[in-house]
Amino acid sequence: MAKYKRMKSADYWFNRISKPIIGLAPMHGFTNSAFRLKCRKAGAEVVFSEMVASEAIIRRIPKAFEMMKFEESERPVVIQIFGSNPETMKQAAEIVEREFSPDGIDINFGCPVQKAAKQGFGAVQLRDRKGAIEVIKAVKSSVKLPLSVKMRLVGPLPEETVDFVGKLRDEGVSLITIHGRTPTQKYRGQANWEILHEVKKRFSDLVVLGSGDIRTLADLKNKIGNLDGVLIGRAAKINSEIFKELRKIKL
Repeated sequence: MAKYKRMKSADYWFNRISKPIIGLAPMHGFTNSAFRLKCRKAGAEVVFSEMVASEAIIRRIPKAFEMMKFEESERPVVIQIFGSNPETMKQAAEIVEREFSPDGIDINFGCPVQKAAKQGFGAVQLRDRKGAIEVIKAVKSSVKLPLSVKMRLVGPLPEETVDFVGKLRDEGVSLITIHGRTPTQKYRGQANWEILHEVKKRFSDLVVLGSGDIRTLADLKNKIGNLDGVLIGRAAKINSEIFKELRKIKL
């Protein structure tokens, strides 16, 4: 496994890519190395691993380590981890950085499924925002890689999400990906991109990516607004070649 090399902020993966960034979102059971490579070849400019349990990482469960392996040709690649215990997340992030040296570490505050909620991780952590911030503080204190968060809208009011994102930014999070639905919506209804635009307006120095309901180039053009880019999830499951079409927005 590669050894970690200290990075300067100018070298962070999202500063090396022209905007808007078009990437592959983390999806449990889908974004393994083979699928990530497929999407990279189709034009995805960054790929995220499926979420990996921090507890499994520190216990060195073989399956967890297998999930974090990647090919050099996948870069930039970001490994996503999850958990609600700050110390466990800190130790897991240290292992990820030291033993895998990805281009970044992402924290999952967005998974809306009931199993995640029962175990206290994912979108349910948006209910305990103080606890979520403690997780961020612990991870940020232990790694040099750029730290990002994938989350959902905190609630229907813009200020709820803006306030939380501001706290994440203050703790050193460099990039936020927001799926434009609340946890209780899951995948019902329409994603609210207006709140995402408001987040970017408030925090112009923060890299903000959007997610939700991007199926075509027309969708991308209609929704992206002032954002730095998007991550594509369900549409990539159906057709990994979607990235070729979406990249046309840069032409």
